[in-house]
Amino acid sequence: MNKQEALRRLAQEEPITLEQLLNQREKRAACQARLLAQGGVLVCFTLNTAGAVKTCPLFTKAFEEGMRCIKEQLQWRQIPLLLEERLCGAAGEELYLLVQGEPRQVKWLMLEIEETFPLGRLFDIDVLSAPGRKVSREEWGHPPRKCLLCEERAALCARSQHHSIALLQEKTVEMICTYFNQQFAQSIAALCSQALLYEVAVTPKPGLVDRAGSGAHRDMDIFTFQQSACALTPYFTDCALWGIQNPALSPAELFAGLRYPGRRAEQAMYQATQGVNTHKGVIFSMGILCAAIGRLFNGEGGWQNSQAVFSLCRQMCAGLLEDFSHLPPQTSPGERLYRQYGVLGARGEAAEGFPSVREIGLPVFKQCIAQGKNINDAGVVTLLHLIAVVEDTNILHRSGREGLTWLQAQAQAALKKEDVLTAAARLDRLAVEKNISPGGCADLLALTYFFWLLENA
Repeated sequence: MNKQEALRRLAQEEPITLEQLLNQREKRAACQARLLAQGGVLVCFTLNTAGAVKTCPLFTKAFEEGMRCIKEQLQWRQIPLLLEERLCGAAGEELYLLVQGEPRQVKWLMLEIEETFPLGRLFDIDVLSAPGRKVSREEWGHPPRKCLLCEERAALCARSQHHSIALLQEKTVEMICTYFNQQFAQSIAALCSQALLYEVAVTPKPGLVDRAGSGAHRDMDIFTFQQSACALTPYFTDCALWGIQNPALSPAELFAGLRYPGRRAEQAMYQATQGVNTHKGVIFSMGILCAAIGRLFNGEGGWQNSQAVFSLCRQMCAGLLEDFSHLPPQTSPGERLYRQYGVLGARGEAAEGFPSVREIGLPVFKQCIAQGKNINDAGVVTLLHLIAVVEDTNILHRSGREGLTWLQAQAQAALKKEDVLTAAARLDRLAVEKNISPGGCADLLALTYFFWLLENA
């Protein structure tokens, strides 16, 4: 949700006329009197917006968020809702809730929203106990509301026209965009962390850490992975925000901006795990995906679809494999494996739009769920499918081509068994004996969970 684009659209909306303003005021007074005549306490909600433009999609989105907050607050206190009316006029949207409660208590609940919710400063929530009887902020010791742009009283600034309408509108739009962008980025980050927690919990996983044990690893367990997943949540949020806030960057520039945050995320991971590498591959892959989803965020909660995300990732990482064409003497483990085996690893997956997730992981997992398998068992089957075909660089690093070929054959055989979970558990024991760990496939399983959660969020 881009602020400049939102301001441009706001400028295209029709301003309200004086006649429309006066007509809506009359309707408001009549509605309030009619509802209060039925008994109860009336909650009246509008948005505080400067200028003659009172209606636009952005304001409606903020208004509906305010509606949600008010209803949740009343429900939390178990205050009965008697009647509800919503008016959509040229002077802005209005919500009226007739409730059964004590007026001062209801006002206190509304003050909590106005004072502490990120968009609360834009909310005008009045509480009326009878015609002409409004419960004031001062009754609870709250001072008059301050200006959006300074510490003066809002009424004084408005009367003196201390700030221009343009500045007030810009601040309003900025607050709304910031809130919804942050909300979306945090929801994406939460799905990333959930996917990581799902992946490590899947049991049995051949050679990998799961609920049954540490697999072929001696320096980590399920708690190590949980600590790492929690530590990486802020990184995923930052990557999604990077995509949202930089619509003018080219896909390559969007990717380049992830390098430094990625290095910081690795440091956070090592600090959380006391130096154990649990999610280095995921930091690379999920960071790219979060930025791509952020770029595709349309401001209305949508992000197009998984195929659009895969396509954008391919554009972002189009030049990534060029690094392999002129490797320096001192190279990373992934680069050494490319020299030795010609395997592209995580870079190749990203540069090609994550084909192992797109063509294997996600379709297999969805099919398993459609067949009635639970999330764990669907994950086991999906992992075996990935192991059977993916050239896992983690296996190559630990066990060479021989170990990779052996585990792929074993996974293919396990998938043919009637009891796949029992076959996977047996393969787990064999993989531990051979010290083989398909860590790359585990990362791909985590990405599969992420896309499945994303599509069903």
